[in-house]
Amino acid sequence: MISRFGYIPLVWGCLRAYLELEPDLLDAYELEQPVFLPEQVPTAVDSMEDPSVFMVSCYIWNFRRQMTLCKEAKERFPGITIVAGGPHVPDDSRTFFDEHPYVDFLIHKEGERPFAALLRALLDEQPDFSSLPSLSWRDASGEVHRNPLGAQLPREIEVPSPWLTGLLDPAMELARSHGYPVVTPWETNRGCPYSCTFCDWGSNTMSKVRQYSEERLHAEIDYLADRQVHAVLCADANFGILPRDKALAEHFAARREADGYPRKFAASYAKNATVRVFEIGQIMATAGMSDRAILAMQSGSAEVLEHVKRSNMKAERYEDLAHRFREVGVDANTEVILGLPHETRESFVRGICRMLEIGIHGHISVYECVMLPNSEMSTPAYRERYALETIRRAYLQDDIEQFEVVVAHSTMTREDWVYMYLFGATVQALHNRGLTGYIGRYLQREGILSYERFYRHLLDRALHTGEGVFAEPILRAKKLLEQYLVDSSIPNEGKVLSQPDMAEKVRRLIPDKESWLIYEWCWAHVQADLDRFYTELRLDLIGEGVDLDARLEDLFQYQQATVFAIGDRGARFMLFNHDWPGYFRDEKQEAGLVSVPTPMRFEPPRERLR
Repeated sequence: MISRFGYIPLVWGCLRAYLELEPDLLDAYELEQPVFLPEQVPTAVDSMEDPSVFMVSCYIWNFRRQMTLCKEAKERFPGITIVAGGPHVPDDSRTFFDEHPYVDFLIHKEGERPFAALLRALLDEQPDFSSLPSLSWRDASGEVHRNPLGAQLPREIEVPSPWLTGLLDPAMELARSHGYPVVTPWETNRGCPYSCTFCDWGSNTMSKVRQYSEERLHAEIDYLADRQVHAVLCADANFGILPRDKALAEHFAARREADGYPRKFAASYAKNATVRVFEIGQIMATAGMSDRAILAMQSGSAEVLEHVKRSNMKAERYEDLAHRFREVGVDANTEVILGLPHETRESFVRGICRMLEIGIHGHISVYECVMLPNSEMSTPAYRERYALETIRRAYLQDDIEQFEVVVAHSTMTREDWVYMYLFGATVQALHNRGLTGYIGRYLQREGILSYERFYRHLLDRALHTGEGVFAEPILRAKKLLEQYLVDSSIPNEGKVLSQPDMAEKVRRLIPDKESWLIYEWCWAHVQADLDRFYTELRLDLIGEGVDLDARLEDLFQYQQATVFAIGDRGARFMLFNHDWPGYFRDEKQEAGLVSVPTPMRFEPPRERLR
């Protein structure tokens, strides 16, 4: 089981912990430590000594690597039994064994019980696999069998903890010995009550929420803190969905304050638990374990959300939650999927702007719509219904893993896809990264220019005239995206660094940054010529009929004062004629702009790019 980033292999821990309930299997088998560090992978097969069973856990980011290891293992040890599990194992396994003949068994869905049952069957001289739960296999005649799913672990999951039993201690020590800060997944429950068509989570857990005991979870928090784990990545689909989750967050915060660990906590928060999600976010922010909360909207269009079976909060609830987070100094961020069925160019642009209107100014992450093997969206019927057009691209340059990306469908052309991508990058680079955020918010609030008119104008002008500081990176990004649609050598996330001219420029700006997204490329260009950018922005507003009165001139000074060019390190002191901080804190618009001398000190940000 391989993690590209050295994460502690919780999957292995869960499988191994379940075998504590099957002591005869522990007597029959000797389970080796997992392979999970990147440097272990090249010699993984060489390190094996007469193995009987080799199991891999597969997902979109490691599937091809895992299949390569399986093939090597079967060639080196022809008698080995190879088992594949994880979310990437296809529900329909009819063609899998033709494509991967070196794999002997597939385990579908939850793995603890089926894996133990398979190990037990393999001990028989003439094993019978026909009744084993959740298993796909091919018999001696070549016929593929798909056994029915077995029972899941019960609603109250009573399996020994891989942490509290010490099973994962060796993995933690190994990670440390190779210089990795200890980062680990951690789960409090399993299941997802939602059935979003783009996701395989609900299908893979049968949508039932099952949970570990509170006593166990609190003990695990102490364990992780005592062992100075750097970061905890909550593996729940909806952390905060249960009332007890607030107490778990409080326990993490108390240990962080007392002992300094864990330093960070990240989670996918519950979609519809407004007050509790806010309380948890506030707890983690106050403890210094998180400075942002993700409110995953996926689309700003109610019609699109209906078509993807997404149960979201009402916009008013998002607005209230975003306001609450701002009041306690926590950025409210959101996630958007580009290319969802039924989305149009207009609905996507309107949806992004609606997110700004409800007060999400921290960051809007735009992700390409990726087809997951067991999602409803990936089925033939769904593809046909929405006329989905996809491309396959490597995730990073020179990477063997591939993503299948939706680039067109019945309401979105490939040209639309490029424009939507560029609009998202415009808002991310200019508004979210703080280059025009205060100006855009003022124009919207005062009824001068809506977010949509303001940012569409900046993008359209750059595309149509090709003139200005912002036009150069946008036009180069447009060319790159158009190439990406037809050139399979351009990777999914590593687009910018795959282009020599773009890579050379950004590496001059921030040499040690390993990955550059398109919006970051646009942001960096503007950062390199700020004075000219703001001069052009003034002229653009005048061209749109905006009166640059004393207020706006003062605001321009305030906006520019908050922006530090790459390399700027010193603080700056300025005096303004209006209380701009008070104005922007008052998102409820209960008070107007106060004209009063306002001195301010500005410090350069410690974090340049996410």
